[in-house]
Amino acid sequence: MLTPEAYFGQLYKGARELKAAEKRGVVPDSIDFSVQEVCAACKNNITPPTKPKRCAACKSVLYCSLDCAKRDWATPPAAGAKPHRDLCADNKRHMQRLDDTVAIAKQFPWGRLEKDGSLNLDIARARFDVLGSDGYGFWSHRGGPVPHAQAGDLGKMFAANTPYAKAMAALIAAFDHLDGKDLLQSTHLTDAQGWKLPPTLIPYREFASPSKRPALITEFDGGVVDWDSWYRWRKLPKESPAALLMDFPMSVHEILVRCLQVTNRKAGSASKRVSLTVHYLGAEVELNFIPLFSELALLLPYHDIKLVMFGENVRKLGEEAKKKPSSLVAKSSPSTPVFTYKAPDECGSGAISVFLCTSKALWEPNMSDFPTPDALVACNAGLGSYREWIPVVQAAHRLEIPFGVTEYAEQSAEHQVANFPLMLSYGGIRPKSRDEYEIGLNPFQKPGQRAIPQYRLPNVSNGFTIVVVKRTAVAAAAPKSVDDVASRVAALDLDLD
Repeated sequence: MLTPEAYFGQLYKGARELKAAEKRGVVPDSIDFSVQEVCAACKNNITPPTKPKRCAACKSVLYCSLDCAKRDWATPPAAGAKPHRDLCADNKRHMQRLDDTVAIAKQFPWGRLEKDGSLNLDIARARFDVLGSDGYGFWSHRGGPVPHAQAGDLGKMFAANTPYAKAMAALIAAFDHLDGKDLLQSTHLTDAQGWKLPPTLIPYREFASPSKRPALITEFDGGVVDWDSWYRWRKLPKESPAALLMDFPMSVHEILVRCLQVTNRKAGSASKRVSLTVHYLGAEVELNFIPLFSELALLLPYHDIKLVMFGENVRKLGEEAKKKPSSLVAKSSPSTPVFTYKAPDECGSGAISVFLCTSKALWEPNMSDFPTPDALVACNAGLGSYREWIPVVQAAHRLEIPFGVTEYAEQSAEHQVANFPLMLSYGGIRPKSRDEYEIGLNPFQKPGQRAIPQYRLPNVSNGFTIVVVKRTAVAAAAPKSVDDVASRVAALDLDLD
């Protein structure tokens, strides 16, 4: 069985070979980290297509033969799914985003694209010796073939009593990792301990000298609107891989400022500070780098931000903390943050306090410990993959709580928006018009196309934003059961993540 040592070891070996070849000035064709291509129709992953073909119209779907292409054109791949002829036009439109996502990756020296157009994030991390699970500071993560701790309704396949399911269960167990494990210590990691990078590549939150400090954001010409401007504001060279982690806090900023417009960099002043409470739902890997959310305090001067994290992994971390009473998590509570940060006065003295909801995994409106927030956010949410999102979408509409998320693919974002009316109808809530659920390319997406064997559609971590709710009037009534809604939603083709 594959072990973490073997898995990460092979990736480090590949990264060393790549760096050595780059140093020589010639990278041979044999050094390539693309995924094995698979026909979208027959899905034969035993014998990959020798000369894969793409749909001539959308250029996004791979086939092993003309026969497979013809069959996929008219035949749905599964019950309830659509044949390619019903998706081709949308695929073609989505492919127009590919140049934008590729450009975001190519601006970085480490943003090497493979033959299939993807960027192998594990190889990118291995270049800097920060690839692994426990003990890698902010970079710690589960990794491996199944990187998510929670598989949602899509994970039911692993519960079956089959040889495949048993093998997958064993694989998941082998790569077990507790997100936020460093929070079970009594002190937070320093910037140097967390980033594990050369000093010139670290976006410090504590500044050794004025020359290292970013400018007051209100005085930074044009503001921070993409990775290029963020790196300039932070005085970082593009050689820094910081974007591979900072996509999470920067995506939250993008959702709050541009998508939901609940605040902006000029909203506060020295004489009138802004209080902002944000509930962050579905936290997983983010627990490994909570100090990086201090960036919000630098980006929003004269703000006092309360960020509360919810999720099964947060609850699980709370259970583990009971064994370590001196840990940061054990000492935290609904009134005591697990992390605090205040920006220097020269940067606007923005402040952030991060809290953990360890008592329950699922968010609910009007919780006694954490009252209704100013905004809800979630990164790589998978609104169509986890039935737990249904009551959240309903409550956000009913209570007019601004709610924004990121998703991997524009295609899946559109499928989810198309099914909001179904989710809401069972709560007696009138949905908004389709145009109000704005979907946009996230300029702070994690650089690099994900490797998908059958498709070439833009698919990137934190790649696209969805405005789920802005403050508008809605009609509400008592909801029906979540199970009732979930059974109907599960019958639809909601998500391609």
